[in-house]
Amino acid sequence: MLQHTLVEQLRFNAASFPDRPALQVVGGPELTYAQALDRTLVLATAIREHADGSPVAILHRNSPDAALSFLACQLAGVAAVPVNNVLTATEMDYLLDDSSVGVLLHGPEYAGLVPSLAPARKPAMICSAGLGAAAEPWDSFTGSDPAAPFIIGYTSGTTGFPKGAVYDGEGMYVQYLRWAVHFGLTGDSTLLTAGPMFHNSYGGLSLLALALGATNRILATFDAGTARDELGARCTFAFLVPAMLTQVLLAWREDGEKPLPRLERLLSSGSAVDPALLGAAFDAFPNAVIAEAYGWSEGGWVTYEAKQRGAIVPQSVGYPMVGADVALFDADGARCGPGETGEIGVQNVTPFRGYVNPASPLDTSPDGRYLLSGDIGRFSPDGRLLLVDRKKDIIVTGGENVASGEVERVLAAHPLIREAAVVGRADPRWGEAVTAVVVLEPGSAELAADALRAHCRERLASYKVPKRFEFTDALPRNSMGKVQKFLLREAPAQAQGPAAQ
Repeated sequence: MLQHTLVEQLRFNAASFPDRPALQVVGGPELTYAQALDRTLVLATAIREHADGSPVAILHRNSPDAALSFLACQLAGVAAVPVNNVLTATEMDYLLDDSSVGVLLHGPEYAGLVPSLAPARKPAMICSAGLGAAAEPWDSFTGSDPAAPFIIGYTSGTTGFPKGAVYDGEGMYVQYLRWAVHFGLTGDSTLLTAGPMFHNSYGGLSLLALALGATNRILATFDAGTARDELGARCTFAFLVPAMLTQVLLAWREDGEKPLPRLERLLSSGSAVDPALLGAAFDAFPNAVIAEAYGWSEGGWVTYEAKQRGAIVPQSVGYPMVGADVALFDADGARCGPGETGEIGVQNVTPFRGYVNPASPLDTSPDGRYLLSGDIGRFSPDGRLLLVDRKKDIIVTGGENVASGEVERVLAAHPLIREAAVVGRADPRWGEAVTAVVVLEPGSAELAADALRAHCRERLASYKVPKRFEFTDALPRNSMGKVQKFLLREAPAQAQGPAAQ
């Protein structure tokens, strides 16, 4: 068992180098390590005053508070529930109810949204901007057991509803240190946080940076030109999903393809990176190690590879990381032999603790030892994992995971829709574009794509709303009546409304 927690590591760092920059919003406020600890105490004091031991939901835009709220929850002895800040009020209500949240800690930009939330159990609402500087001293907190629940992160559930995955403090501490070993993030690094900190990846890297004593430069919202400038002049480490990397490289080309020399480590993940995109990254970042990792919410990152120019293996997402036993399983649950294709599973040195709702079963190998990913892969002769396909109906669009079942459930509620299937179609901007193939009720008048889009926007976060709607008389099915989505993914576009931008 670990002897201390991540929030205690922040206290150690504040004592060792109080004036070192810790969190800097690009073009905005910044905190030293001493100030970061002081702010954590303010947040923890407010949480302890209102919490009854129940989890605390965190609703913030990218900011110092978005990272420090996790540590404040740990200091107050409660689990943190990061909330995707682009969800609709209805989607947020589901998360608050499913995780039995007792407190919602939110940024001032969500003050107008909070009154529209209507979970069954009304949590205490705390706006972080109104907390001031009042804080109880460190010694007044008992803190949490390192093995206690630390984060409840919601994943895209394939049944149509997200699932809250529970991670304990010591497990995440070890996971973060494993990232440091493989990714090369150190106390001398300057991290660029370009994506949303409610994600396990960007939020986790932010917490790792605080543990290591690094400086974290935060983009309040992603902007490709600003990211390009940061990677050219200030930041030494960045994680960019392929859709972000594509936009940054476009901004680089628009600026005359001038080298961006400051970056030392570039990590990509979310889907296998196109070799041409990697080639452009080598040109743009001449001093950087260009790397790729693979993982999923419950399993975490489990493979890693530093790419070599001229020796790119398509679909390769790297070698198993330390502490990750990665294996493949066939349709019957038997472990695959060399060269065989199967579902990717992992037995981690620090497994996640299951879902907050006990009715949500774990997807594991028959012996229960390996957590299954829903992705299909095979190993190359030299031991690299090749990502072949996805088994689950998850669409990766702009770095966000969209469960097709969730979108289909919303579409099915429309009175003029008989059935619908949602798939991801290859797209140069988004990686995959959410595409809905719709069958209307017999005798229904033509339904405009804009009307369907409005129906979805009322019920789904913007990134889940289909970019395209296509209309057909029937969905392709196999002999068992199951929709053959692979045919829809490969089919040419049918009659459709205009694509959303």
